[in-house]
Amino acid sequence: MKDQPSAELAQSAWEAVAHADAETLAHLCKKEVVWHAPGRGIRGGDFYGLEAVLDHLRGLGEAAEELSSRLVAVMGGENRAAVVYHATGRRLGRSLDHDVVLLFRMEDQHIAEVWSVPFDQRTADEFWA
Repeated sequence: MKDQPSAELAQSAWEAVAHADAETLAHLCKKEVVWHAPGRGIRGGDFYGLEAVLDHLRGLGEAAEELSSRLVAVMGGENRAAVVYHATGRRLGRSLDHDVVLLFRMEDQHIAEVWSVPFDQRTADEFWA
């Protein structure tokens, strides 16, 4: 299903996030984009609007001593897509090594909403605490 436009858009967004390319991500998202990040710490919550989303993602990068990701799978359908990636990182003596799913909802060929869903929420919470 990778040939779906929604899958291509989602993969482009993931690549922009993975390479800290805020300019490209801004072009792919609606100005009113919403990013849902689970968790109990300060990194969790719902971020409304492009600037809030970019600030949230920038904050993740700044908070980690090392953070990288590898694309695992991309799936798409009509106005929906999913990206699975594997993340590794180091922060304050803690390490991260887990998979995450990004679920995308598109409107007018732009990203309108994203849900970030770690396979292991407890591991994510402990890393970002």
